Amino acid sequence: MNNMFLAGPFKSQQQESRLDNLPVHGAIPADLRGTLFRVGSNPFFEPKYPDKYHWFDGDGMVHAITIEDDAVSIANRYVATEGLKAEQQVGRSLYGSFMHGGEPLVMDGSQPFLKNPANTNVLRMGDNVLVFCEGQVPHRLDPKTLDTTGMFDFGGIEGPVTAHFKIRPDGEFVFFGAMGPMVNFYRATADGKLFAQHTFQQDAPSFLHDFTITDKYAIFISSPALASIEYVIEGKPSTIWDPSVTTKFGLLEIETGEMRWYDATHPFAPTHFVNSFEEDGKVVIDVSCAPDFGARIGERNPFSVATPWRWTINPADGAVEGVQISPINSEFARFDERLTGKPYQYGYYAATKTGEFCEDFLFDHLVKIDSSTGEAVFNSGADDLTSPGEAVFVPRAGSLGEDDGYILSIWWNSEKDQSELLISDARNFDAAPLARIELGQRVPLGFHGNWWPAQ
Repeated sequence: MNNMFLAGPFKSQQQESRLDNLPVHGAIPADLRGTLFRVGSNPFFEPKYPDKYHWFDGDGMVHAITIEDDAVSIANRYVATEGLKAEQQVGRSLYGSFMHGGEPLVMDGSQPFLKNPANTNVLRMGDNVLVFCEGQVPHRLDPKTLDTTGMFDFGGIEGPVTAHFKIRPDGEFVFFGAMGPMVNFYRATADGKLFAQHTFQQDAPSFLHDFTITDKYAIFISSPALASIEYVIEGKPSTIWDPSVTTKFGLLEIETGEMRWYDATHPFAPTHFVNSFEEDGKVVIDVSCAPDFGARIGERNPFSVATPWRWTINPADGAVEGVQISPINSEFARFDERLTGKPYQYGYYAATKTGEFCEDFLFDHLVKIDSSTGEAVFNSGADDLTSPGEAVFVPRAGSLGEDDGYILSIWWNSEKDQSELLISDARNFDAAPLARIELGQRVPLGFHGNWWPAQ
């Protein structure tokens, strides 16, 4: 068995723990106090079909790295999903792979028929930590203990909720849920109380993972990557690439719910959006684009290389133009989210310099890309570290400049099989890190996270 997602920086680390007084090298900025919440894929049991296991399938484990005045600590807990609890009762994995299949779903009521791994994104909202995955509303965790305390339904939502919410500059929380071709778009208050909903239809059941917003629009991309719950029920791969389907941009007016679709100039699969904004009557959309996306069983790395693109739509005449911002292999884009839906300049990505993925993992650098010019500055972490995850931008206290802040990223030391949190200066992006924090364990390479300031 030679599955990349079960080895190296991806290898599962099942122990739940809390470690205090973590070793710090360098100086943590005095205005950086709070908690980095991060969630990733960490299978509790050996997968039922190791050859078909996909990175997206693993059980969600939340890590909370807390920086205080006198010490740094880390705590980690599994999200106690119904699927994981059913497996713990019998002492083994019960499910095939959502992405790659394996066997038909068990639908006789003896176990949850579909496993929600709760592994994709995490956010603190008031007195709760919310963990998101595509299949359901988010799980709710206690922010102090990370115990799973239930589900968070925003006051009455049933069905799927995206892991990629957006927070508007006024604090409004916007998100969506997709079930086949039907999509529900939701608006909630900053503390998660639903107050508006719009529903629209795609032409085909395109896999919608992310979206983006401007002041006026919520923007979706319907692509040839089609997700089929029927295939999942039958034990087949969930997502196929159908080149007969046209890639389209959907511009949904946030206030009215009116949806208009615009054909892209060529087929592609969106992975993650960076940001979007309106300028001179046009809508500008920055998104990472791959040539395709679907189940690739048997390939060591099933992903196609994605690169940053800028798309411009003129709603007045329907014109759509796309330009590649940079040829750099890059993913997990983040930016200064104070500028959500507004003109911005910089995106921060995990990346490689070669244009291809690393042999045994994905990335070995971070990169800061100027979205207007394509100019790129690489960050190599430290000599003994590699395989960085998502780069989270945290503004410097009182800052007004877009890149005046810090980059938080988790890297892997392959010799020690341990992870470190690096704190870097976003403006001096290629400089040595301001601080390195030894985390005392391997934090398996995962997906997304967010910063919660102490104040």
